[in-house]
Amino acid sequence: MQVSVVGVVQGVGFRPFVFRLAEELGLNGWVRNDGQGVTIEVEGPANTLATFLERLGVDRPPTSIIYTVDHRFLPPIGHSRFEIAASQAAGAARTWILPDLATCVDCRREISTPSDRRHRYPFTNCTHCGPRFSIIEDLPYDRARISMRAFSMCERCSAEYLDPRDRRFHAQPDACGLCGPRLELVDARGARRARDDEALREAASAVRDGRIVAVKGLGGYHLVVDAGDEAAVATLRRRKRRPWKPFALMYPDVEQLRRHVHIPPYALPILESAQAPILLLEQTAAGRREIARSVAPGSPFLGVFLPYTPLHHVLLRDLGRPVVATSGNMSDEPIQFDDDEAFRALAPLCDFFLRHDRPIVRPVDDSVLHVIERPRLRPQMLRRARGYTPLPLLAPKELPPIVALGGHLNAAFAVSRGREIVLSQHLGDLESFEARQLYRRTLDDFLRLYDVRPEVVVHDMHPDYFTTALAESLGLPRLAVQHHHAHLAACLFENQLEGPALGLTWDGTGYGPDGTVWGGEFLLGDSDGFERVATLSPFCLPGGDRAVRESWRVALSLLEASFGEDVPRDLPLFDAVPPERVRAVGEVSRIGSHSPVTTSMGRLFDGFSALLGLSFENTHQAQSAQLVEYAAWRGSATAPLPLPLLQDEDLTRLDWRELVRETVRRLRRGTSPETLAADFHAGIARAAVEVAKRVGCERVVLAGGVFANRLLTETLRTRLEGAGFRPAIHSQLPPTDGSLAVGQIAVACRRFV
Repeated sequence: MQVSVVGVVQGVGFRPFVFRLAEELGLNGWVRNDGQGVTIEVEGPANTLATFLERLGVDRPPTSIIYTVDHRFLPPIGHSRFEIAASQAAGAARTWILPDLATCVDCRREISTPSDRRHRYPFTNCTHCGPRFSIIEDLPYDRARISMRAFSMCERCSAEYLDPRDRRFHAQPDACGLCGPRLELVDARGARRARDDEALREAASAVRDGRIVAVKGLGGYHLVVDAGDEAAVATLRRRKRRPWKPFALMYPDVEQLRRHVHIPPYALPILESAQAPILLLEQTAAGRREIARSVAPGSPFLGVFLPYTPLHHVLLRDLGRPVVATSGNMSDEPIQFDDDEAFRALAPLCDFFLRHDRPIVRPVDDSVLHVIERPRLRPQMLRRARGYTPLPLLAPKELPPIVALGGHLNAAFAVSRGREIVLSQHLGDLESFEARQLYRRTLDDFLRLYDVRPEVVVHDMHPDYFTTALAESLGLPRLAVQHHHAHLAACLFENQLEGPALGLTWDGTGYGPDGTVWGGEFLLGDSDGFERVATLSPFCLPGGDRAVRESWRVALSLLEASFGEDVPRDLPLFDAVPPERVRAVGEVSRIGSHSPVTTSMGRLFDGFSALLGLSFENTHQAQSAQLVEYAAWRGSATAPLPLPLLQDEDLTRLDWRELVRETVRRLRRGTSPETLAADFHAGIARAAVEVAKRVGCERVVLAGGVFANRLLTETLRTRLEGAGFRPAIHSQLPPTDGSLAVGQIAVACRRFV
């Protein structure tokens, strides 16, 4: 019998599993990797072959994912034994590539046992864990096609690799301290200070002394400092030019983690999973006291994760305390992963480099998620990368080969192959030359690795995006998809829903078909098309892009539109911004010069944040909006702020002017910013439900970066369900522009299939 298995079956111990299963059942034949997955020829009695097929799916390795199993019966040819045959690379590659996996329990036990030969060895792995996506150079997955090919196994590792009863049987990255990658600690001038275990110990000592260490991990570098050292964290912020955005914290163990954050029952399985993402959890009183204030300024949450490589496990155990472990880059630049480029880019930021000689083939940043708790628990991805990429999403039918380029911020592209849509890892914002270079290299890498020859390229409608220019350069038939239509289509696709649906597509910026900046849209439709049925009332962005960075400009625009010439001056804005700047921007706004019109919900959040005195600028994406959410978590809603609905022919508009006026009245009465922030969320949710009632479509989807706001998502989801609607949200895809490419493919398939 010949069996073809397609799915995540390379790099997970699938061939060793097949070998042991065949041996247990007394069957002969062979198993091998190929470009499609795994092929098996097995010979024996018919009833035993049936048992083999059944157990193939039931007893498979826990990290494998089987897509299809096809079999056909062949005439017996008299195999004398069962063996693992050489891989075959012929034919189009269709196998799924496994993400990098966190260190398993058995490998953790080995590195913690003094008598074990892998005690404290930072590159310990087996078929159940370790690097995959970040080290694969080509398919099928074999030692010769990964970045470990330069390391020849020693005698003992070779014996493990060849022993079908060992969990390292055909574990491609297998290594030990005698034959595998090695560590070194160098200073910011490039001088080597230590090697191997001494390098680990000295790196830990440097962190304890308040120094910044760049640590090379699975998919790139982290910048690491002591999380309790305010001076060290402040130095990192200054050097990295990241004044406000929260840092992630890595903890040595769950016990210390539990001291600093509340760990609900759902959290531990996520933190200890093979994906080991960063998870946003609420701080405890001890966390607020003991973690440096500048780790997550103004936030009630900490982004926390546990060590996911042996290197991190040993380093954190030596330290015995949590550390900041933030992406190794300058703000707005890609994560560094190449040693030479990392040294040039990070030497001004850090004091030491803890690095190794195993090449990283492609960068993979840490994934980030939180959990939507109301009305039911649902994890939601905020950044999809390590541990999840490049697992595909499955379409209900075969798709043509398409490449979709996504957007400009939170960039990620996607390719379709058969029924699979493979979304790239998070690649950051495409503002810098370096980010655009990385995006293009990663795109070429995916097309080669997956052997996809696209027939169509899909991109955002915005004429000035880098991805639009890239699409034009590819020489393929092109389709431009409106930004918010792609958000709607992506959420429908992930939830396997057919339209029509009412899409609340709320974000900061999206190019509208009318040439204005959209972002607070209610779209009725599906992947085929949409009708814009409601939106925020438009307002101006004085100075254009400067208003995106300086949220006080938006607040001033809202105040002038709400009060006319009688703008109240007893507000925090007018104490924080010099009068001459206020006058200049007010004049720009009044004459309409360099003041594009927007309906953006994200910009409304920005303006409201400045109105309350919470934030007057965005030093990182969504800073002002996040501070409104954080304030709302600290407060409690008393009376939703008014957001009346106005009918403008066939379009309903949410009129924010009364909301602004009522906010000013309550501020003057002494209402706290925290209460007003909670009332703001409640008012938006109430108005959105009223729009849904007017439209009358039972299915509602919530998509766009504004729905990274957990409080708003929970409030709106609860209110919609209470009113009889069926809301859908993102889970495995982020609500941000990181999901756009999937929606673009969904739209393109309706046009071209």
